[in-house]
Amino acid sequence: MDRHSDLPLFRWTPALAEVIPFPCRARIAKVRRTAQILDETTPQGADAYWERTVSDLRRQMQAAGILGDRIDAELRTFFDAVQAELYRRGYAALAGSTGDTAA
Repeated sequence: MDRHSDLPLFRWTPALAEVIPFPCRARIAKVRRTAQILDETTPQGADAYWERTVSDLRRQMQAAGILGDRIDAELRTFFDAVQAELYRRGYAALAGSTGDTAA
């Protein structure tokens, strides 16, 4: 064994770190745009758009090194945020059609 084969560089291992994603529910523009598209397209188009959106978000988080359980939790909160926005849009449309401006 020569003196160059046991250098500290060869024993180095990268430090482990947890990647913390920006919360999907806080991506307000993405939540609103997704709700708008789901609301304004056919059921088949909405399903296709939703699948693509979730797939893209999952792929982005995987590429960033986020663990699977965390990704699933983030996607659930994104779903909840989109649902809440859809309810809000529905209520706003209903209130606008009756002339009721109270919220």
